Amino acid sequence: MPPAWMTLLLATLAPLAAHASGLVEIRLALVDGHATGYGTFQSHNQKVVSNRNGFFMTHIRSRNEPFTAQEWRLSWSEDGGETFRTLFQATHATNPPVLETDEEGNLFLVRPDFLDGNAYLYRFRPADRYAGPPLVSAIPKGSAGKFAMALDAGRRRLYYFAHNDTFHVLSLEGEVLSMRTLLRPGKSAALQYPLLSLDAGGLLCAAWTTQAHGRYLYWDIHAMASLDGGATWRRLDGAALEPPVVADEGGPADRIVLGDELEAHTWLSSLLARDGKLHFAYLAQTSPPRQHYVRLDAKTGRRDRDVQPEWKGEELSLRSLDGFFASRAALPGAPIYCVMRAAAESRLACLASDDGGETWYDYAAGVPVSSPYAIGGCRELTSEGFVIGSFTEQPAAGTGPGSQSRVVFFKLQAGLASAEVAKVAYEGGRAKVELRNVRGQPSEARFSAGGDRWTAWQPFQASLEAEVASRPARLQLKSRLGVVSTLELAAGGR
Repeated sequence: MPPAWMTLLLATLAPLAAHASGLVEIRLALVDGHATGYGTFQSHNQKVVSNRNGFFMTHIRSRNEPFTAQEWRLSWSEDGGETFRTLFQATHATNPPVLETDEEGNLFLVRPDFLDGNAYLYRFRPADRYAGPPLVSAIPKGSAGKFAMALDAGRRRLYYFAHNDTFHVLSLEGEVLSMRTLLRPGKSAALQYPLLSLDAGGLLCAAWTTQAHGRYLYWDIHAMASLDGGATWRRLDGAALEPPVVADEGGPADRIVLGDELEAHTWLSSLLARDGKLHFAYLAQTSPPRQHYVRLDAKTGRRDRDVQPEWKGEELSLRSLDGFFASRAALPGAPIYCVMRAAAESRLACLASDDGGETWYDYAAGVPVSSPYAIGGCRELTSEGFVIGSFTEQPAAGTGPGSQSRVVFFKLQAGLASAEVAKVAYEGGRAKVELRNVRGQPSEARFSAGGDRWTAWQPFQASLEAEVASRPARLQLKSRLGVVSTLELAAGGR
């Protein structure tokens, strides 16, 4: 178990220990201190969401080997993630449910049932603070140990993709609109871990990790796309596909892994569809291992970026089977964030990109925690610009019978612009500041004007000027995400 100081730390979102200069803090809160070691199992399955009513997350508390009686919980925070309370809990033959939410605050939760072979959609309505019982409807033949879901607000639909090869389209009222077998096993491997991502233009991407037949080996990773809500499917170059599509390298879908990685474990951690690009994070357990960040053009399938075998910023390096991308879908060109375990360290780290994945830089880091497992989170930034997620802190002794793990919520403030102050000048009532190494997409800036007063916001430039009665001590930057950060001009830093 963690020492007493760590227990206290995880129980609150109070400011954490100082990090290296310029890094944003990843802040933690304890959600459940008596959970199974697989509490947040299936990290790419979205189990943390945000709406105008707060933060919501799911996990399983108990685990039995036949998977017939596992207690699961939906938790709710109304205070920005400082504390969570149980909104709903039950015991079923299930894995941790997947979550989505809409602008009205409705929650959509899907869990499989391993006993009857179906999955179940739960709809929690915000009226009366979610006091009413959830509306529950069956998804026939939807049960599977691994699954993914995506909300299509424009078409008012949910997409549910399970590792029994089925793909369901559901109305927001719980009606099953369609069901089809999307994939089928190939000669080498079959579907194991499905992922879904939907961009603001309605492009739906399905991606998956396969497992080799008859042995424990995650074989390869593939992707395909749909422009009409899953009615038809295509390769990324536009060639039509006819489901069920062969899942492994013998099939026609776009392959993400390299040819020499087929005999090594390859695991797709995360997928993000944004601005005509598909972003993939996967770990190939070759010797030595390769941590990939891969970007594909969604119209041509061209692999236009592949960062490997090390994915890093200035100092932080990511390497993990778990992790996720987050961004702001409605803002073209918005920064992209990726949270994972830091390479060779037992703590969370975050890299950010302002240019659609072309370059990455250090953004945030957390304090050390014991064995963070199944690090996952919300694909969409919160309205206040936070990246939010969860993980299970497994005990050092392992996850055997009687062991207890801790389910942890985390958040970090995204959208903070930064820069280095290269030069400050003040003469004749006019201040001039020159900046370099600008990051975080600042759109506006303003100078301190004494006390709590500030000059008017002006369009951001690397060279800024303003009329000020005295030499300004601070400069504020407002990013495209609307988040304000402050530069100390005297210190010349972030």
